[in-house]
Amino acid sequence: MNGAQNLITGVNSGLGKSVFESVGGLGLSRSNRSSLISECKISGVDTIVHCAFGAQGGYEQFELEDYYKYVDDNILLTKELLDIPHNRFVYVSSLVVYEKGYNNYKMTKLYCESMVQKLSENNLILRCPAILNFNMKRNNLIRLIEDDNPKLSLTSDSNFNYVTDSDIIDFIFNCDSTGTFDFVSSKNIKLEEISSMINKEVNFGQYRFRTPEISNKKLIGSWPKMNKTSQETLEQFLTSREI
Repeated sequence: MNGAQNLITGVNSGLGKSVFESVGGLGLSRSNRSSLISECKISGVDTIVHCAFGAQGGYEQFELEDYYKYVDDNILLTKELLDIPHNRFVYVSSLVVYEKGYNNYKMTKLYCESMVQKLSENNLILRCPAILNFNMKRNNLIRLIEDDNPKLSLTSDSNFNYVTDSDIIDFIFNCDSTGTFDFVSSKNIKLEEISSMINKEVNFGQYRFRTPEISNKKLIGSWPKMNKTSQETLEQFLTSREI
């Protein structure tokens, strides 16, 4: 498959959009899924970067009529992509796999990881935290940054781990590592620390969100650039927004 193009999924938003804008190639979305996958099964591709995930209802019990759509958007799509002849398969997973208990989102991510490991000889699985990019939805962090008098739904001690889309893109296309990586910064950061960092008074809410502290020693061993904290990552992101 020399000269084959990269195939990027989820190109209409989030990380998928950032990857597609950065490296180009073939962009897969709901509108062209069937036709593009059929074409790629004939021609083959170089690297598949699977960012797409239909997360609606992932933390809730399904209505029966929604179940097939959820499975189709996630598990069946991943299997269809794995059936495409490829040199490398990159699957973007999530730290949700470390949560206690059961939810559909967690179990679907784990199932897709297992498929990728079994069906792609050259695979890279990235378990990602919150991803900072210019395509972000208006979440608590964006409200904290942009609003003059931010009102958040989360408590002041809610904490996050942040990486940037450019961190992920750099690793995918400039490092030849394979296997599963916790793609995280080396230390979490609390919302109250962020508010102090940018000198904002914030009306915090009642819901407490906690991100587990995950080691990134394996990641740093392959990619020393990720030897940085969430605060350093956020500072890098805020600086890039101002340019």
